[in-house]
Amino acid sequence: MSVHNVKQTAESLVFVGQEQQQLRFHPIVKGSLSLRTHTNSEHVESVSYKEGKDFIVDYETGLIARTVASSIRDWADHVFFQNLNFDHHLFEEYSNRSFTVFIDYEYEREQHQHQLNAGLSIGASRLLKNTMKKLNAGQEAVYVVFGDSISEGGEASEDSYTFYQRFAHRLSAISSGGNLRVVNKAIGGETSTGGAARIEQDIVSNQPDLLTIGYGMNDQNLFEGEVAVPYAIYESNIRTIIESTMRSCETDIVLVTPCEPNPLWKYTSGLMDGYAEVLRRLGKEYDIGVADVNEIWKRELLAGKTPESLLLNNINHPNDYGHWLYYQAFLHLIEG
Repeated sequence: MSVHNVKQTAESLVFVGQEQQQLRFHPIVKGSLSLRTHTNSEHVESVSYKEGKDFIVDYETGLIARTVASSIRDWADHVFFQNLNFDHHLFEEYSNRSFTVFIDYEYEREQHQHQLNAGLSIGASRLLKNTMKKLNAGQEAVYVVFGDSISEGGEASEDSYTFYQRFAHRLSAISSGGNLRVVNKAIGGETSTGGAARIEQDIVSNQPDLLTIGYGMNDQNLFEGEVAVPYAIYESNIRTIIESTMRSCETDIVLVTPCEPNPLWKYTSGLMDGYAEVLRRLGKEYDIGVADVNEIWKRELLAGKTPESLLLNNINHPNDYGHWLYYQAFLHLIEG
């Protein structure tokens, strides 16, 4: 069975002392590794790091660590380091921006593990039929992004790195000359209850060909022992958004399961699995798409990624690599 090299671009890590951190894939091809401060390697403020001086790496295992004299910032200096049950309201600055390192490398993979379809899978052709019909006719299709701050693009360093712009670009690229116009109607801090109250105003009025619904992160927030929006109400809200849209528009609907918040955050309920499962079940019931970010996110954590390496605000906002993980869930939807 043949082995070929695969390029990984702008994977994120946060380093603590001289502790080893796990890169997502390995073995790594020697000479392919580069570390820098920004997702965009050509950013005017991007600073690169040197192997041996700033970091050391085991190419076989994908384990990487900063050196004692490294110029990479040490997350042990972060205000949340070893701070269990932290409350972000008590701190003025807590971003992981200056601690996050972005990494390019090539890794070896067996051929059969990396075969993807060039275009839409059969399932995606059905789930995205309205959108692709317009795009393949060379027309403009409208994509309404609906949800909370993650869907708003929060913490992405550039709009082009958000999951929805990546998704829109990909759909346009595989079509026959059409253009997918993004209309972002997400609101930071909102729960599904807020979303269900503005369907006519922000969805129906735009008559979208494609709608993504991304709620759950704020719904699961824990306040005085209770979540902001319990499962039953959350399900009712999502049903309302789905059914109201279906009645008024010819729209391809995609539900987006949320990523995991930092488990050490004071307001994390630990109940995200249940919210994600509601969306999976509704996807099957209504025969609509589900971009299962939650499953992909948990695989990253199981593979050794830390929450601070994925969340730029260290709470619940994905960094650029986190938005790329969201996009991977959409790729699964597109390509099967």
